Amino acid sequence: MTQRQIEWAMWANEQAVASAFILISGGAIGIAGLFKGWEFGIYGILAGIFVLIIEYPRGKRKTKHSTQERKCQRTLSRLLNCCGPVTRNYFVRFIMHLVLCVPACFILATLLGGVCLFITSMIYMVAAFRGEEWVAVGLEEKEEDPVRELKSFKQPRKPPPRFRGPVQEEGENRV
Repeated sequence: MTQRQIEWAMWANEQAVASAFILISGGAIGIAGLFKGWEFGIYGILAGIFVLIIEYPRGKRKTKHSTQERKCQRTLSRLLNCCGPVTRNYFVRFIMHLVLCVPACFILATLLGGVCLFITSMIYMVAAFRGEEWVAVGLEEKEEDPVRELKSFKQPRKPPPRFRGPVQEEGENRV
């Protein structure tokens, strides 16, 4: 029996997107609720948007190459692909999320987002130690097979069916 390999980066990516939304909403509550230290609410919104931009594009799966793309992810994938090893390496993402979660824990409104980012960073640490790396989805050029296109123009072997009209009985008069 073969053992399946867990792809930790996929879990971390989904956790990071959820953390970004939680951090943005917590920051909005921190500002609107006039919390003491509401400036951390502004930080929560800005950090959440930054995490969302970095984490929105899904990476290509290692085992099954059938990764479902998110809507409109290709432009952000191109941006992350241009940044090179800084955005592909999960050690960098581990450190980035760990640093971003600390100021989010200073007020109650953004505390849940900060804890979620901390959990995200721990999952990315596991993915980094397992040797996973982010690879862009959908940016590779698909090679067209000219032989397949020619095969679609095969000559038919049977003639098309012909319509003869209604079948008449022997006793009916033909006009």
